[in-house]
Amino acid sequence: MEGLRTGGAVALMGDLYSVIRKESTLRRMILLFVLISVLFATGCTKREELVIAKVEKKEITIADFEKAAELLDNKFLPETDDLEGRKKLLDHIINKEVMALKARDAGYETEEWFQNLWQRYRGPFLVAALMDQLVRKKVVVTEEEIDYYFEKMQYEYTLSQIIVTGEDEAWELRERISGGEDFGEMAKKYSLHMSAESGGFVGSNTVGSILWWVEEALFDMKDGDVSPPLRTSYGWALLKVHRIRKVEPGKNRDYAAKRIRGVKEKKGIENLKAKIEKDIGLTWYTDAITIAYDALPEDIKIEDIMSYKVTRKNAPKLDLPDQYRDMIICTFADESYTLSDFAEHYELLGLPDRPNRGRGKENIILTMHKKVFDTVLPDYAEQKAKILEIPEVLESYEMRKEQFIVQRLYQDQIYGEVDVSTVEIKAYYDENKDDIIVPEQRDYSIILVSKEETAKEIKKRADSGYDFAELAKAYSLDPTVKENLGRTGMTYSGHFQDYDQIAFSLKKAGSVSAPFRTPRGWAVVKVEEIKQAKTPSMLDATSTIKKSITAIKAEALLEEKLQVWREGYPIEISEGNLAKAELKRTRL
Repeated sequence: MEGLRTGGAVALMGDLYSVIRKESTLRRMILLFVLISVLFATGCTKREELVIAKVEKKEITIADFEKAAELLDNKFLPETDDLEGRKKLLDHIINKEVMALKARDAGYETEEWFQNLWQRYRGPFLVAALMDQLVRKKVVVTEEEIDYYFEKMQYEYTLSQIIVTGEDEAWELRERISGGEDFGEMAKKYSLHMSAESGGFVGSNTVGSILWWVEEALFDMKDGDVSPPLRTSYGWALLKVHRIRKVEPGKNRDYAAKRIRGVKEKKGIENLKAKIEKDIGLTWYTDAITIAYDALPEDIKIEDIMSYKVTRKNAPKLDLPDQYRDMIICTFADESYTLSDFAEHYELLGLPDRPNRGRGKENIILTMHKKVFDTVLPDYAEQKAKILEIPEVLESYEMRKEQFIVQRLYQDQIYGEVDVSTVEIKAYYDENKDDIIVPEQRDYSIILVSKEETAKEIKKRADSGYDFAELAKAYSLDPTVKENLGRTGMTYSGHFQDYDQIAFSLKKAGSVSAPFRTPRGWAVVKVEEIKQAKTPSMLDATSTIKKSITAIKAEALLEEKLQVWREGYPIEISEGNLAKAELKRTRL
């Protein structure tokens, strides 16, 4: 057992406890593989183009090496920056290439499991590359734009809205409103949004906390104005401004810069999708959307989902009448989706992702909109945008394949060959029992608002005995918080970084914090329940101890097999070129 001993405090995690300090070798190898793989897509010039190693036909340049040294986790770095240190880092990179070659030689790319996995991965990869190349990489933010936006952040708008499926319908409603008909009554009668019942009223908020497409329209509007139709991801919107007032901005210029970049990216993606929608002739049918909405079951409480009181097996079903199943909900290109397709898709969604009544009819459109784009975007990226003809995209595409097959190689020929006995598990537990702990867990509630004054009022009401869940529903700006009444569920410190420091500093269950500032606004938290740290039984710790011992043994086995595998491939190293590489980071 000497080879399995570790020093220092050991902590366990799983569903019940923290992970033993020794990370799983699989995770470490995958992390190393992914990081190094990304590096080989970078461009090189002169010195950086010098080849320091060659594994079969794969060349490793100074640029590849230096990028690895810059990005890799500290534990993968050598202790010194001399030639011996560089050799150790290069050895890691060579091992990655050897494992990729071994996995290919094992024929993993031709096996059914890989083909199935790659089909699921390929589409999202192409779509992400499409958005990166055609949108995100082209975004530029200027100082003038930051100054302008920061000035606008000093204004608060009180609004109502109407959401409909078609642009023509939106223009018709605007003309009727301009002719004297009441905006609120039009919203009640025609809007698909959940605010329809309240005449479209959506409340007050400051610039920086409002949807980007709403903000852009607001900048040119005055009190009482109604916007022209605005395209959204789920239809067309009309906005009415009830009031504009100047306020102190809750965020700084750095936030403004990030917000502008984020908005430009979202706008670029929406514009690209709008072009694609036009190309494929995407059309929505309001009658079918209404029938789909009416067929939704009663909304499920988020706490019932989190506690597994409601699961897929016992969740209420969609009540779609048979006579409407062939009714078309949308058409695009040469395809269409019917209400039957909607019903099938609905059943495949996780419970929190399913459309519900509280989110309004537009959520039906959002759900099916995503399904449409999941269908058309991968082909559009490859066939129309020719995204795989971009060298860096193609190289990344091929490297992702390597990542999957290397992971399988490790599972089959390393991790899968390791056995751990009950005797070893007991010995490990006995040796480390005093250091093995279940960290403290807490379940707490969060209320997030935009203003300190509002947060102070919430604190005052909570201290006076108001129900915290009701305060969350009434005040919170975060829609997900509203759905789960602000509850985090039982969690370890570190899962909710904006709130944990305060929530875990409160002394007892029932305590309510003073208002505190977060990157997203002002927050107040209440501790609902505390589970104190404790030492788990051997039975509780067995699973994680076994994983940790397996990882330790697997690491040793990997070293042994790599020595054998490396003998099967020609490896050339240029120490002269390696000496010209820079190693700016070391482990020590």
